[in-house]
Amino acid sequence: MSMERTSVALGSFDGLHAGHQSVLQSALSDMSDGLLPVVLLFDAHPQKVLRGSAPPLLMAESQRDALLRQMGFSLRTVVFSEVCAMEPAQFVREILRETLHAATVSCGYNYRFGKGGQANANELRRLCAREGITTHICAPVEYGGVTVSSTRIRTLLENGEADKAAELLTRPFTFTETVRHGDENGRRLGFPTINQPLPPQLVTPKFGVYASRTMIDGVWRDSITNIGVRPTLPDDTPGCETHILGFDGVLYGQQIPVGLLRYVRPERRFRDLEEVFRQVRLDVETAFPDRG
Repeated sequence: MSMERTSVALGSFDGLHAGHQSVLQSALSDMSDGLLPVVLLFDAHPQKVLRGSAPPLLMAESQRDALLRQMGFSLRTVVFSEVCAMEPAQFVREILRETLHAATVSCGYNYRFGKGGQANANELRRLCAREGITTHICAPVEYGGVTVSSTRIRTLLENGEADKAAELLTRPFTFTETVRHGDENGRRLGFPTINQPLPPQLVTPKFGVYASRTMIDGVWRDSITNIGVRPTLPDDTPGCETHILGFDGVLYGQQIPVGLLRYVRPERRFRDLEEVFRQVRLDVETAFPDRG
């Protein structure tokens, strides 16, 4: 039985940032040769398996998978604890040629594979050539003189530089969590908010107020989001509280995406809720000055 030949993208793809997109576009370019574009994914983060812990993610795996499918990829998942013990030649032969039927593979300049991460991208090219597989090695992608990387983007978000992180990601950092019941103080004062937990698997942005965008019924709406512990109120559990401009509907129980656009100010303690309300109006004016 003949198997469909594939163009395989290799990498961590933990944020689908500009560097990852270079590899993905390389794999997609071989579609013109009749190849099926495939992304090779692992069932667990490599560092989680090898070191017992992994860095926080830049996007939920479900969001990553949905975006990859929108780009046209088929997703293939392998058990990392099994492939990480393979010798490089075995990985190329058994996974790339025999399992994925690769005709071409694309990877980043810093790609490593094989037992102990002993093989690099040039070794991948050499081993693939022995199996009749063409290799595309993508150069680093730079922005502002700095190489785009997940580590760099995590640092930007932890420093509150959401706008710069969005440039490297090519989209705002976005999380999707279930809206839960709050104390409704904002609604009583005329600025209703949605309350969401911080996604435990994602990087935690710097606490403070952000200009944001919130998707409701498939449409992005301007919003402002406070990330932190709400120091004015007796609540020391970090979370997200978002005021959606011009919207006062009920969203309890819904999974609502919120994307951070830029940092407005740090968290601060207010004397009372009326002072909070006045500050929210100032935050809206600061975040969206063109709204009049």
